[in-house]
Amino acid sequence: MLNSAELEIVNEFKYLGFTFSSQLSFTSHLESLNSKAASKCGYLLSNLKSFNISTQVILDLFACYVLPTYRYGLALWLRKCSGSSIAAMNAVFTKYLKRYMSLPYHANNAILYHLTSTQPLDRTLESLLPSSFSSLKFPEALNGLQLTMNNNTYPTEVYNPIPLVPSYFWHSKTYVAIPTYAHSRKALCKALFNFIHYDICNIDEFHASATPDCRCRSCGDVATQYHQYLCEDMTPQSSL
Repeated sequence: MLNSAELEIVNEFKYLGFTFSSQLSFTSHLESLNSKAASKCGYLLSNLKSFNISTQVILDLFACYVLPTYRYGLALWLRKCSGSSIAAMNAVFTKYLKRYMSLPYHANNAILYHLTSTQPLDRTLESLLPSSFSSLKFPEALNGLQLTMNNNTYPTEVYNPIPLVPSYFWHSKTYVAIPTYAHSRKALCKALFNFIHYDICNIDEFHASATPDCRCRSCGDVATQYHQYLCEDMTPQSSL
């Protein structure tokens, strides 16, 4: 009761844009942010007249229009969410990049981060965490007190996707830079991620990567990753 009024008992409630739970978990809050961010990504990409823009521009657009969705109150919720909601948040960013790169959603994330010189979204937000405290104002009564979170709790190492990149990737074709033009970028990514494999493999069912059961339609040998570069029966044009 409060002033003779009965208070409703709820599992969660919203206040100033945050979803608070009785357990002080912000998983529901992050799930709501993921939905909003995904909608913004879809709206942004659908309204681009052409994908003939550089990788840096597409990253700047995300930082300008989508990232602020997550930065609001970052210090309050970032480290109080479930692992599944964090994974879903990272997927918002990877799906955004994969649509720009004309890649299917099952494309390897480590290779994607390597090609675009990016990192998982949670790592980016962790790096922004110290600056999120700069706008906080505390009453004079708390003068001299320090926050329990200090600089020692922030990650300092630079994200390196190389250890997670599959070893077979290093047998792919070389390139200078990700093309600005969408058609050329799609062709390059098809070769780099070895999606040409589905054109030469005798197995019609979907499989994420080459298996020992895969056979080349041209020569009949085992269709390993990037087999098109080794197959003598394939013309140079068919392996591009």
